[in-house]
Amino acid sequence: MLNFPMFYEDELIYSVIARAGVRAGITSPKQLLDEIFDNRKVIATIDLPNQVSAIVKLYRSHQYKVETLIYSHTLFPIYATFIPEDRRRQCLAWMKEESRGSVHLAVGLNASRVPAPKKVRYCPSCFKKQLEVLGECFWSRLWQIQGVNCCLEHGTLIESELDFRPSTRHTYVSASFEDNTPIVQTHASETDIFVTHKALELLTLPPSPSPSYEQWSLFYKNLALSANCNRGSGHINFDSIATKLLDRWSINSLRRFNLHDLDADNSWLRSIFRKHRKSFSYLQHLIVIEAFISKNWDFKNIISHVSALNIKKEDEVLKSSGKSTLNIQLKRDQWQSLVVECQKSIKQARQEDGGLYAWLYRHDKTWLLSYNKSHHSRHIENGLKHDWSKRDRLCVRQLISIKNTLTWDLDSPRRSSNWWLKQSKTSSTVEKNLKKLPLVSSFLSRYSESVSDYQIRRLTRVYISRISQGISLSDWIILREAGLSEQRLTLEANRFQRSISRLIETENWNLNYGNSGPT
Repeated sequence: MLNFPMFYEDELIYSVIARAGVRAGITSPKQLLDEIFDNRKVIATIDLPNQVSAIVKLYRSHQYKVETLIYSHTLFPIYATFIPEDRRRQCLAWMKEESRGSVHLAVGLNASRVPAPKKVRYCPSCFKKQLEVLGECFWSRLWQIQGVNCCLEHGTLIESELDFRPSTRHTYVSASFEDNTPIVQTHASETDIFVTHKALELLTLPPSPSPSYEQWSLFYKNLALSANCNRGSGHINFDSIATKLLDRWSINSLRRFNLHDLDADNSWLRSIFRKHRKSFSYLQHLIVIEAFISKNWDFKNIISHVSALNIKKEDEVLKSSGKSTLNIQLKRDQWQSLVVECQKSIKQARQEDGGLYAWLYRHDKTWLLSYNKSHHSRHIENGLKHDWSKRDRLCVRQLISIKNTLTWDLDSPRRSSNWWLKQSKTSSTVEKNLKKLPLVSSFLSRYSESVSDYQIRRLTRVYISRISQGISLSDWIILREAGLSEQRLTLEANRFQRSISRLIETENWNLNYGNSGPT
């Protein structure tokens, strides 16, 4: 595409593509995708787009790099710092080419407690200024961040009519503004201004390796210990943490971010002070750090501090925790005896003494995993675990018994293959192993009803009922009582109904006129 627009500061990639369509006079979303990506399946994503390499190629002077565009014109910096380094690099690779939604999943956005904006938001005062200076409007990425509700200069943000996750997946909508539209923009609260400042700090961070989960875990553990929120040596006092958090943040502020549930055993606040096994939103980090660090702080220094934390190796942890070699060996001997005793499996041994397993996992993990690996249960080759021939005979007998009870039952649901399988006590196992059950497969092939068979059975039920009562047999009445219609009736069922109608007409003629003609 020729004359692709240059990026404005802090403009979303989504926005510049929409402006390109307006400038080129392209009204068809598919044509715009062809011009820019040469691919009609690209999704118009506002926050974390992919196919960024195609945008870079549109600038012949190569003034942009893929990583530069991602960090300067998408919302990726909001998440990049809080995911492990290998995942950060993988997300960059996905956004460069094709992600198929993997980026949103990898950064934790899909499972985040903090809700995403429902609408694309804007600042009307900023739009007015853009029109005066640039002659056009654009979508700023700062306005679209979860938890950001204000413009630092003019006040609260306004929701546009554009959905943040629109149903028209391939359409890029440009920013537009009419100055004569009355819009009330209220002053922002101190909390909103503070959150927006911190989000802006993250947006302006340069690309850099992100800390590991272990480093974040250690950071929050040290944070709690430095604030005396602990019981004894190293145990976190979550009640003290919650109290300290609520001293800084009101419950209404937390409710706005959907982070107000602090009392549950699996609350996000407890999880962030435990061993990190998942990513947390920038808002969760921001809220906790602000509650524990009273002086002015910024994300740049916090991240540098976390990245510099030294994670002790397992041997060092054992020495520093005061666990003697004799004590460790004693625990190892106990676990070995437990596994060997009565030829128990690792799973059975864990059930027998979960506390011993937990102690070894916490203090001697390398040895434990190595020992357990050598004592795993023998792999049973596929097909040898069950007597499939016996199971096949038992299952088909059960199905035949059910079939015999349904011989004259015309009211049952459609007897499809799936319906027959659901009648079995082990339907899931049978369904997954039909190739090993030839008798069951043969039964299903023979007795499973097609849609036509089912419709014919429903028509038969109505015909029998009405003939036995000697009442009307009009076609439309038959269809209505059978729950069918002419549009849904299959060819076979339609042929059956016409045959029955002709048969009834012939029978009525014989009854009325006989062989001697009309009287």
